Amino acid sequence: MKKIPLLLVLICILTGIAVIDSCKKEPVLPTLTTSDVTNVTINSVTSGGSITKDGGAAVTARGVCWATVANPTITDSFTSDSKGTGSFTSAITGLTPNTLYHIRAYATNSAGTAYGNDVSFTTTPIVVPTLTTTIVSSITLTTAVSGGIITSDGNGAITARGVCWATTSTPTITNSLTTDSTGTGSFTSNLTGLLPATTYYVRAYATNSAGTAYGNEITFTTTSVLVPTLTTTAVTSITTTSAASGGIITDDGGGAVTARGVCWATTANPTIDQF
Repeated sequence: MKKIPLLLVLICILTGIAVIDSCKKEPVLPTLTTSDVTNVTINSVTSGGSITKDGGAAVTARGVCWATVANPTITDSFTSDSKGTGSFTSAITGLTPNTLYHIRAYATNSAGTAYGNDVSFTTTPIVVPTLTTTIVSSITLTTAVSGGIITSDGNGAITARGVCWATTSTPTITNSLTTDSTGTGSFTSNLTGLLPATTYYVRAYATNSAGTAYGNEITFTTTSVLVPTLTTTAVTSITTTSAASGGIITDDGGGAVTARGVCWATTANPTIDQF
């Protein structure tokens, strides 16, 4: 039997390798879908994707991309969420309130970048706060105490809160007002500079970037100034032309006593008109 020349053997081996290499498939783009959007807020959402096929090459980058127009790409905003096939979750931040967005998952291999289906969503809007006015207490001639309870910030930070009041209905912050810190929850307001025996209307208010909201309206009347309460002291040191007396003022009636003394006449119940 003749021996096969070594050169012929090498040619056969190389030819076989070439044939095998020619049968190998070139990689294609990955196959994936975009996850539903969840946890929607005024400026963030959660999404992600599921990569079911790598296209014959390792997935080296994956995530989601988004824009305010349909079919966003990685030239728009995007996340980077590890690599490989399977499911992944993406946290999307820095969005604008009350805005329509489109989002797609993406996956990159050596063949390029593929995208999942387009999913749209709208971020939640900022609305005015929700609040109530607390009852008015500690009413005096010129002061009172009220406040409010802010139960919802409307998805926006409360930057101002307090109460406003006027002598006409539905007061606003263009009338008299207090400024009582920021944030939600309960707060107390001190109303000052009021007039005695006057009916006032008061409402709590709270402001965020959407505007100013008001609580329910409450009316109250400041107390009246009454005449003082006093007694006359006994008359002493009586002479032919003089005598001594005085008084004891036990209640100023809610107002400062601006004058005091005694009055007399030769008839009963003298008044200052006879003094």
